[in-house]
Amino acid sequence: MNKNSNPNQNVFDKTPSWVLPEVVVRKLIDSGIKELRKDEKAFFDLFSQFTQHELGEEYGPDYVQQIWKWFSETKIPVIQAWSFNSQKIPCVSIHLANETEDESKAAMGDLLGTGRNSEVGTAVFTVMVDVGIHMARGGDQVLWVYYIVSYIMFKYKLNFERLGLKLHTFSASDYAKDADKMGASGNNIWTRWIRFRCTTENFWAAQPLRLFEHVNTEQTIGGPRSIDIATSLDVDPEWVDRRANKGLTAQPPGQDGGYSRYIDDGDPNGFVDPDEDFDT
Repeated sequence: MNKNSNPNQNVFDKTPSWVLPEVVVRKLIDSGIKELRKDEKAFFDLFSQFTQHELGEEYGPDYVQQIWKWFSETKIPVIQAWSFNSQKIPCVSIHLANETEDESKAAMGDLLGTGRNSEVGTAVFTVMVDVGIHMARGGDQVLWVYYIVSYIMFKYKLNFERLGLKLHTFSASDYAKDADKMGASGNNIWTRWIRFRCTTENFWAAQPLRLFEHVNTEQTIGGPRSIDIATSLDVDPEWVDRRANKGLTAQPPGQDGGYSRYIDDGDPNGFVDPDEDFDT
């Protein structure tokens, strides 16, 4: 049995109702680093260019082995920006740079259509997430982790798509000391930034705006019928008195001087008037 058998957990089947970009990016990068540590062959494939003839004289297999040793023995936590601690370096931090609704795809009421239980609203966003690679020294370590993270972001591209991060693109900057985002301690931290840009589409249960142009405020039985009235879809409107008498149709007196016990005489399953005394 599914442990998450909450009927209200996701009313939009397998599509995420609200996409959480920075959470998705952090989780997939963190999982990717852990999986790569288990796969030495994939790691050596990633850095195999260091062993090619043109680069082998300066780098070679021994250099790749050096990277593997450092990577397999060094903790590299992937954290949200607000958890950043300059004392815990190296690390990878995730920052939401910008999330903006796409005006070209906005619609009146943002209604997508009719879902299983309600109208469905939708909004399309352009999102930019900054991934910071932070090291206590410049040079090779920043380079190594940058290529590890970029490899993961492309390797898990379909996972990003499935989790709602569509049409994503990738750009990066050179590494430098970054005191603006890292605070005073940034003077001793070398950082390279990756800008992850994507499109998300969010959904929610919505109801369209319904306007009633005419409302009958007449309190007496036999007053003028209202032109417009809200009725339940599972009740025949003919059963409903459109005059202000609490839903009971006033019937003319019968030959015996009494009123019909049903709202609709033609329906043997009509509703009983609870205020009528049937014993008299």
